Amino acid sequence: MAASKDLELDADGVPILTDVISPGQEPAPAAVIAPEQEPAQVAIPESQLACMSVEDITQTILGSESIRRRLDDIAAELTRNVRIQLEQLLRPAIEQAVTEVMDDSGSATFDAIRQLLDEAFPEILADVLQAETPVNS
Repeated sequence: MAASKDLELDADGVPILTDVISPGQEPAPAAVIAPEQEPAQVAIPESQLACMSVEDITQTILGSESIRRRLDDIAAELTRNVRIQLEQLLRPAIEQAVTEVMDDSGSATFDAIRQLLDEAFPEILADVLQAETPVNS
């Protein structure tokens, strides 16, 4: 995978992934990209922190608005990345399935399209000619 500065970005600024990972294949270690915004922080005075349980600390951290926003950002980014990877992974399979269906039903598809064109062509032609003919006032 290319270094982060070499990645192509989509309209949302999300890197466009080009290395599809096959099932069972371990992903290559990724470069760490620093977030564009300051990391979320929760200020707990040290004196208060010493007497808090792990559960209380966890609830305080998860209750922080900045942490919630950061988690929302991470979830949105992961969702986009999963969508992109699924599209890349499924694209060849979908193209193959469409090709096979079209090959298997080629003449039937041709006949159906031809029949629809034969039925629709006179009306389409009349609409085009009517649109191009100037109307006398």
